[in-house]
Amino acid sequence: MVTEPMHTRRLRRPFYGWWVVTATALMFGLQNATWGATFGAYLLEVQDEFGWSKAAISGAFSVSFVLSGLIAPGQGWLIDRFGTRFVMRIGVLILGGAFIMLSRIDTLWLFWTAVVLIGVGTNMAGFITMNTAVANWFVRKRARALGLASTGLGIGGIIAPAVTWSLVMYGWRPTALVTGIVVMLIAFPLSQLLRGQPSDYGLLPDGLSPTETEALPEPMPTTVTTIDFTVGEAMRDRNFWFVSAGHGMALLSVFVVIVHLVPHLVEERGWSETSAQWMFGVVSVASILGQVGGGFLGDRFSKTNISAACMGGHFTALMMLAFGGGPLIVPAAIIHGLAWGVRGPLMMAIRADFYGMRNFGTIMGYSTMIIMIGPLIGPWFGGAMNDRFGTYTEAFAIIGVATGLSAAFFLLARKPPLPQRTSARLAQE
Repeated sequence: MVTEPMHTRRLRRPFYGWWVVTATALMFGLQNATWGATFGAYLLEVQDEFGWSKAAISGAFSVSFVLSGLIAPGQGWLIDRFGTRFVMRIGVLILGGAFIMLSRIDTLWLFWTAVVLIGVGTNMAGFITMNTAVANWFVRKRARALGLASTGLGIGGIIAPAVTWSLVMYGWRPTALVTGIVVMLIAFPLSQLLRGQPSDYGLLPDGLSPTETEALPEPMPTTVTTIDFTVGEAMRDRNFWFVSAGHGMALLSVFVVIVHLVPHLVEERGWSETSAQWMFGVVSVASILGQVGGGFLGDRFSKTNISAACMGGHFTALMMLAFGGGPLIVPAAIIHGLAWGVRGPLMMAIRADFYGMRNFGTIMGYSTMIIMIGPLIGPWFGGAMNDRFGTYTEAFAIIGVATGLSAAFFLLARKPPLPQRTSARLAQE
């Protein structure tokens, strides 16, 4: 019988990985409340002041994701080389400074510059960086941990009406200025909580003790690098492309709703900006439930099959928004939020399961170049179709059908066999 050392028992309660999850959830909440969930309200305020078209304004939001996708491989390399804390701090500086710049703009090209920099800062201090930090600390509970971390997005959506209220009451310029200052004051302390891997601190993934590890029905890796695909090996695997394409098409629906749900409700349904923002709060509450539930489901069932089912949920919600009447708006928001929440944490978990953590940041960076097709096309397409037809019906319907058909990408994805060199190494061990 193995006796667990006293110092090990002290270290494992509480497991430090849950502090990383907490920091990630808070950062996601801050970003979504101040920008992601409120860009639609910014769109209306900026359009009211300058008279620019929706396509021109939302196009800046789209282009910000293109640039974020282009720099993602370099960002991933920085994460793998220097760690998540270093990259997050760079992102926070860019994000805070860009919000302050936004408060001073007076031309369309300066608006685009500020929005693009906000997108770059959000990405460097957000999705890849924070999820990599979480995935480093978990193996068996990875989907669960990523799901709990993602609840910050939903919490940010719930807080977003307060930001919209500030936009309406005090103006978008003062709100942007204060946002930039607040982001830096909050996010820098949060970055201190990010650490490398549990093995760097003499710990095991998931907070398990050596005794608990021996009792597991399947072998438990002592580090998170047992599966160690290189970037080239991952990109030569067709499943890398299936998952990336499916993820990108899912974000097509997510971002058309993020940017255009509030304008749709205000201009076509006659709602006030604050009331419309509260409907995005419904999406956010549903996404929180989905994120928690999706994490638990992902640790027990096929992550790719669950993701495919969620694509059907996005399709259903967008069809309801496109063709349904007022009574269907709330059910559509709930269905969309659940699908987004359940699927979201599984996207990173699938890639970590498939390709391991040794080069995860860089692999995810290259994948991000592909998935950015969704944030690129969705906001711009929604704005352009509204400028052309005066409604969002066509945009929601077309994107809904495309998203539903893209469930096939997840159904085709399979966990690849280990690289031959890895199989040989494990056989020797």
